[in-house]
Amino acid sequence: MIRRLHRKAWCVWTLWVLWSTLGGASPAIGAGTEDLVWTTGRVVDANGKPVTNAVVAVYDDRNQVVDYARTDSNGEYALAVPRKVMHLDKPRRGFLTQVFTGVTRFVGGATEFVTNPLRVGVRAITASQAATATDPVTQGGIAAAGAAVDQVLGMITPRRRPRATSGTDERKEPGALVIKVTAPGHKDLVAVNRVYWMQQETFRAGGKQTRTTAAWLDPIKVVPAHTGGSSEILDDYLNFTSARLEPSIAEAGQRVKIIAHLAMPPEPRIHAVVVARNNRTGQIWELYPAEPGVYVGEFMVDRRFPRNDQVISILAYAANDTAPGRRPEVERALLRSGLWDASKPFAYDPLKVVSRNRADVVLTVVASGKRR
Repeated sequence: MIRRLHRKAWCVWTLWVLWSTLGGASPAIGAGTEDLVWTTGRVVDANGKPVTNAVVAVYDDRNQVVDYARTDSNGEYALAVPRKVMHLDKPRRGFLTQVFTGVTRFVGGATEFVTNPLRVGVRAITASQAATATDPVTQGGIAAAGAAVDQVLGMITPRRRPRATSGTDERKEPGALVIKVTAPGHKDLVAVNRVYWMQQETFRAGGKQTRTTAAWLDPIKVVPAHTGGSSEILDDYLNFTSARLEPSIAEAGQRVKIIAHLAMPPEPRIHAVVVARNNRTGQIWELYPAEPGVYVGEFMVDRRFPRNDQVISILAYAANDTAPGRRPEVERALLRSGLWDASKPFAYDPLKVVSRNRADVVLTVVASGKRR
């Protein structure tokens, strides 16, 4: 019995030493479930079809691999990333959408996989992997120790620091990750990828209710090695692609319509509140979905509107699953943070806002009685 205990302790110690030596696990050691962000993404080819068996690795600011995964038959991968690696503060109460139906995306029913204390480094799995795997330590066909890890980490760990493509601070923006993607027959990609949606998920493990944070990353497109062009990040989701006022010149008593186009992702199902704010009067109006990706609102120009030009800024933030509609506490926080201020550059933070940009439109108010 004593020999068995010593052997088990030696195995645990060996796993820890191996992963620490390889540089793939030390940032995640000791991280609780609430300190990790369960992150998913997808790899597709030039035709938009899923790429199976691609390897995706994510780096911390010290250029160490903190987690990696292989894509499944749907081209999907799942990673467990410490919150600090994603440069995220702990979410304040009321910001994120909450899902209470269980962990719907990452672990299927295998809650023991999430809470396994021996799981160091490679932590997350996709739903399809959870449905078929029998041993949570070897999910996705990547062992937690031995030659498989050595081979994969040796293949994907760069010899020099990955470079962000558009600025030295890009990798430290909230929700940003430096990743490397390699797929057989395709060009590698080293780039900064970003979260486009976050939500809190609640599940029960060992009779205890546990809350964790889930995130979705922009899809990755890899191109064939023998063709022109480069592999890239596809970052269209949840950007305002256009916004307008009808009419944009109005007088007192006229009704004005706000129309905004917000590119929605295929998954997950997004619950968002879209609102517009007059930067001069402070009035806020909600925009409602008219068709997929199109939000429409309306207001009447009254005496509170000053003459001449004024900027109306449009944002989207996460709705509450259990109580749809506007959330005054979130709107006050957005105002305090300056995200609605048209004179300041917009800084995207997935913990605060859903839209990844701010749409600014200009309303011109003219004196009454001038219409012909």
